[in-house]
Amino acid sequence: MHTPSFPRFTFALTAVLIVLSTWTAAAQRSLERAEAFVRAGDWDAAHAVLAPEMDQAAYASNARAWFVLGFVQKEQFKASGASGLDAAERSRAVGSLQRALAMGTLSIRDEQTARDALDFLGRSYFREAIERVEGFTLGAEPEILGLMGRYESVLQSLNPAYDVTEQRADLHRYLGQAHANLLETERYAGTSEEQMLFDGAIAHYEASLTHAPAHYATLYNLAITLYNHGVRQLKRINHETSMFELMEIQDVCVGLFEQALLPMEQAHQRRPGRLETLKGLMTVHYALSQPEASDAYKRQIEAVLQKK
Repeated sequence: MHTPSFPRFTFALTAVLIVLSTWTAAAQRSLERAEAFVRAGDWDAAHAVLAPEMDQAAYASNARAWFVLGFVQKEQFKASGASGLDAAERSRAVGSLQRALAMGTLSIRDEQTARDALDFLGRSYFREAIERVEGFTLGAEPEILGLMGRYESVLQSLNPAYDVTEQRADLHRYLGQAHANLLETERYAGTSEEQMLFDGAIAHYEASLTHAPAHYATLYNLAITLYNHGVRQLKRINHETSMFELMEIQDVCVGLFEQALLPMEQAHQRRPGRLETLKGLMTVHYALSQPEASDAYKRQIEAVLQKK
């Protein structure tokens, strides 16, 4: 009897399939072990089981494995208390979850959980940016802007149409205030850092206005920062100031007062009855040697006070 012969590639294919099925089974066991640790809340054990396996072919296209790993890394980040651009757990979690979502094979439930986790991670960048603004120090700006960039990147990966205009306006306004507040301490008076802080305050207020052009507080704070910087220069005039220096300082101050006038007027137009803008306009016009305009705003202030 003739024994049929099989092509050699059939045996080779069978061998490959056996190896692949062995890898797949092993991978599934590692994933199941990791998920058991997740259910127990043991994030480090889950990570130790799953992370070393992710370079293997069986995991390269396993969306569920990347999802579980990303979720574990997110929890490790929360437990670590780490912060800043160098928080490795957060960066790894974002990468794993984005990879899982990009495959498009997660269940509806897992996809929503992954999106919620990414939303949390993205917003954590924004919260940290604001926290650093509140405790602002010289040199902190690159980190703050970097955190904001990460926030925008993560949120827009979830929704490309997500509008970050409001948050950008807020962050730049807060940074403007942070720079201006350091100026007011006089800690950097007469130093190169003083000019840097002033320039930074103005630049951030103007950047905020590009996103929210008619924002009252930004307009008012911009005007006040310009005016105060002029007053700061005038206060440095003393008996040692030469005539040339005096003329130069006066020119600089007049320029600053003139620049302060427009945003103060715009803020007043936004909220005509506010005493702070009426006082601001009265003061700026007085500083510019414009007594008639200054007196007109003084009368408006008196009228408002009489109504109270």
